[in-house]
Amino acid sequence: MDEHHKGAIVTAGAFARAIGAVDEPPLLVLLNSCHSAPQAEKLIGTVPFAIGMSDSIGDVDAMTYAARFYAAIADGQSVEGAHHVSQAAIEMNGLPDYDLPTLACASDVDPRTTRLVTPPPA
Repeated sequence: MDEHHKGAIVTAGAFARAIGAVDEPPLLVLLNSCHSAPQAEKLIGTVPFAIGMSDSIGDVDAMTYAARFYAAIADGQSVEGAHHVSQAAIEMNGLPDYDLPTLACASDVDPRTTRLVTPPPA
């Protein structure tokens, strides 16, 4: 944080280098902030999946998306399935920004079949 507790600007390149510096980078990064889709795209290559927002997103919309996305991932949904169900959660709650979360992925992965968590037994 800066001295005024407002955070600090981190470039996409610096962030990509930081997450790529570890032995096992994350498989997915969710940038839950306004206008972050271009930065998410730049993370592909460092991580196979990244999500960003294509415009300004309301706080409640962003929190709804993130909460539903992580719950869907924990339930064993595919990356793409979790993304779509989270967009639907925003829309079903009557919120306007359901189309702003944008999923980017590397060309060698399939978000429709990639699961980050093993589905719980039936």
